[in-house]
Amino acid sequence: MEQWKMSILTGVALIVLGIIFMILRNHISIWLVIVVVLGIIDIILGIVRKNR
Repeated sequence: MEQWKMSILTGVALIVLGIIFMILRNHISIWLVIVVVLGIIDIILGIVRKNR
């Protein structure tokens, strides 16, 4: 699989897992926010790699 596709899939997985854990724990932890932000950054980097 191409590198940019892996980056986007990893970002989506991080966001989904972060949201699931936020719902399960019923509060927002700074670590879960960091996981979601890293997922967003990973998706952005995947899109940038694709456009190059």
